[in-house]
Amino acid sequence: MSRKAISDFRWTTVGEIVKKGGTLAQVSKDEYMPWFNELPERTRLDIVRVWGEPPGEEKDGVPPAMVYENNICVTGVQYGNALVCVQPKRGCAGPRCDGTVCRILHDPHCPPTHQYLATYRWFERVFKADFLVHVGTHGNLEFLPGRGTGLSDACFPDICVGTMSNLYIYNADNPPEGTIAKRRALATIVDHMQTTYIPGGLYEDLEQLDRLIEQYENVRSMDAAQAHQFRHQIVDKVKASTLKEQIKTELTPDNADAVIDEVHRLLTLVRNTQIQDGMHIFGEIPAGEKRLDLLYGILRYESGEEPGLRSLLCSLYGLQFEALLKKP
Repeated sequence: MSRKAISDFRWTTVGEIVKKGGTLAQVSKDEYMPWFNELPERTRLDIVRVWGEPPGEEKDGVPPAMVYENNICVTGVQYGNALVCVQPKRGCAGPRCDGTVCRILHDPHCPPTHQYLATYRWFERVFKADFLVHVGTHGNLEFLPGRGTGLSDACFPDICVGTMSNLYIYNADNPPEGTIAKRRALATIVDHMQTTYIPGGLYEDLEQLDRLIEQYENVRSMDAAQAHQFRHQIVDKVKASTLKEQIKTELTPDNADAVIDEVHRLLTLVRNTQIQDGMHIFGEIPAGEKRLDLLYGILRYESGEEPGLRSLLCSLYGLQFEALLKKP
C-alpha cells in the first residue's frame, strides 16, 4: 500500500505509482509489440477496438490503462525470487465510475487491456516465472473472453497463462467456479476449508432481555403482581434495544404477551444464526473446540425438504426439533 503497487486507475495516478516504487517493470512499446503481434489478427483487432493501439490510447475521454511515458507499467513488489502482485484490472481507466466497471468484469465480449496482457507476458518471458499462484477465490483470468471449453490461441485465458503452470488456491465450498478455473485457466486447484462457523448466541442487552422473558415465563401463572412488573420491564427493554424496529406489535404493557412472542422468535433467530469464528488458517485442520464447532456447523444443515441429522436424531428420541430450537 505504501508503494501504491496496484493497477489502480481511479484513485491514484500512474505517475504517483511510479514515484512511490509500485512498479516491477515498465514495458516499452518495442518490447510489447512482438508479444502483441503473436496474437491472431481478430484478437488484436478486438483489443484495439476497445483500448486503442498499443500501448493504449485515450478512448471516449478515458486515459489508457497504466501507461507512463509511453511504457506499460507492471505493478507489484518483489521478495527474492517471488513476486507478489494484485491482479491487473480487467478494464476501466480514469476517474469515471458509472457502473461500467462491474459490467466489464464478466463481460464475455470485452477484451482485457494491453496492460493486463503485458503483465502476464512479462511474468512469463522476462521474469521467467516457474509458476503462478493465484490466491482465490476468485480472480478474473478464468472469466476472460473466449470459448467455454477447448480454448484456442485466440482465447484470453489461454493467451495470458501462456506456458506457465497455474496453481490456484480455492475455497472448497465453490466447486462450480473452481471447475471453470481448471477448464479455462489450466489451473491446478489447491483446496482449503471454509471458516469455522459457530452459533451467534446472545449478548449484552439481548441476553438480558432473554433472561427477563425466562423469568416472566416462570412467574406469570403464579404471581400476577410480579408478572405485571416483568411485562413493564420487558417492554421498556425492547424499546431501548436494537429489536424495536423489527417488532410489529405496539410496544405497550397491555400488548406485552404479543410483544414477548415476537421478541422470543427474533431472539431464537439471532441465537441460532451462524457467524464466522476468526479465519481459516491455510493448511491447518481445526483442532479441539474449533473442530467440534466445524462438525456441528456441518451437521446442523437443514435443507427444508429432507430432514437434517439433528431433526432425525430428535425423531429417534421422540423430541420435537422446533421446540428444542425455541428452548435450547
